[in-house]
Amino acid sequence: MNEKVNFGSRKVLKTKKTKLVSDIFSSVSNKYDLMNDAMSFGLHRLWKERMYVVSKLKNSDHVLDLATGTGDIALKFLSKKKLINITCLDENQEMLDICKSRLIDNGFVQNIEFIKSSAETTNFKENSYTLATIAFGFRNFTDHLKSLENIYKSLMPGGRLVIMEFTTPENKLVKNIFEKYTHNIIPKMGKILADDYDSYRYLAESISTYYSPREVSDMFLQTGFINVRHETLVGNMITIHIGFKC
Repeated sequence: MNEKVNFGSRKVLKTKKTKLVSDIFSSVSNKYDLMNDAMSFGLHRLWKERMYVVSKLKNSDHVLDLATGTGDIALKFLSKKKLINITCLDENQEMLDICKSRLIDNGFVQNIEFIKSSAETTNFKENSYTLATIAFGFRNFTDHLKSLENIYKSLMPGGRLVIMEFTTPENKLVKNIFEKYTHNIIPKMGKILADDYDSYRYLAESISTYYSPREVSDMFLQTGFINVRHETLVGNMITIHIGFKC
């Protein structure tokens, strides 16, 4: 198959994107948390707090955190509800190792599973989780619809999926400011703070080629999720999606 998909501003073979994205995150893993703070001026913590509120986490939840990265969501959720069971899944081993170390350093060692894999390829056991989350990772997936289908299968009836992701603002003035910042400033920050211009150029470009909130909601519905809704933050620069398995 020669199907091509977006990889930043260019098209690549679908069979190669996953490896290219994993290489990007291998390159940025050691400075990832520092860059998150710098790029968002620390505001990502407030956005993730809102994601926690939307998720309506309970101590009885079995959570699947996909594209877990360095473990921000896992750490926040465990800090709030210490009795949850959580599976941290990421395709990149370097990111997963940092996630594991952070959780252990903060005293979280029980009821946690770490899986090196992707949402597209993992053969999840059906009806295993009550909550699935993805924070700022969905746009990097290779096959978004297949990923949603796998996640849907993994959820128990009534389980919910919460995705938080960057989106391009619709307002022309806000969009212009947002794109100048993401395309011009962020790669330069990446070069200064992480000695990596190209990886942060990709991360900025990946926002521009990502779906609109309506398109993501339509994919939720196509997969079978019900009660699908979304909310936007920071002038429509961030969107949180939620849907439930019937």
